[in-house]
Amino acid sequence: MKKIVSLSSLTSPGLPAGKLIRFVLRVVAAALLAVCASPHIYSQDLDSDPEAYKLRVAGQFWYATPIASIAGSSSEGQISFNRDFGFDEYSTFNAGLDWHFKRKHHLFFLVSPNQSSQEAVLQRTITFRDQTFEAGSSINAELRTYSFAPGYRYDIIHRAHGHLGIIAQINFLDIKATITAIALQPGQVTVSSASGSVFAPLPVFGPDGRAYFLRNHLFVDGNIKGMYLFGYGNFISTQGSAGARLGSHINLAGGYEMGSRLAINGTSDRLNVRLTQRGPTGGMEFNF
Repeated sequence: MKKIVSLSSLTSPGLPAGKLIRFVLRVVAAALLAVCASPHIYSQDLDSDPEAYKLRVAGQFWYATPIASIAGSSSEGQISFNRDFGFDEYSTFNAGLDWHFKRKHHLFFLVSPNQSSQEAVLQRTITFRDQTFEAGSSINAELRTYSFAPGYRYDIIHRAHGHLGIIAQINFLDIKATITAIALQPGQVTVSSASGSVFAPLPVFGPDGRAYFLRNHLFVDGNIKGMYLFGYGNFISTQGSAGARLGSHINLAGGYEMGSRLAINGTSDRLNVRLTQRGPTGGMEFNF
């Protein structure tokens, strides 16, 4: 039986990022061309200048496909949450707040909490945090990935018909994995459990662009954010979307989000994490 409780997620190597990254780069390039071709306008009228908002609140649903593997330390073998426990697609949610406090300056905060669990019969013997789980045991595996990300965006180009900016943010990632096993033996029931967690503040940088078309009724946007963290690991996220303005203060958007690819290299006492999430998105923006 499967249980999933989610409010959004993140991110592992093996990420088929090439095609989507090329798509996002094309979107950013289109935003750059459209913005450069537009007149230099900065109006407080959201009808004529959708970039003149002071506060934007956004939320979206995300039908995510996770790929997750984890090890209790660098000396233990990787455990695949997909192959060993049957983790698959689920619906999730994320949200953000953008404070446009000066013409080219933004402060924002993003939140993506997710918690999912799966029950399965273990098909092979595994070891996690020095606890051995024998094949044939009934397993409950839980993976929690919470992300909270404050950040700053500077618009290199800012027009009424779009922007091209640079993002700098810190992803505070709180990741915890728990495995509980119930083994039935003649005359007794054995319950064993192990858990491990890692908290990682990961800085990322990258371009962000949006361009409006058809008298600002339609738009496309995209971004790429990432950082190579040397021996610690690496992190990359990317998304692209298209949307329509339903009015001066409401936008409807949908697209595809790679989510993020996260790799944290384990040590003798730190989890080794490989986590990817990707899938279609849909949501709304409210501008004030």
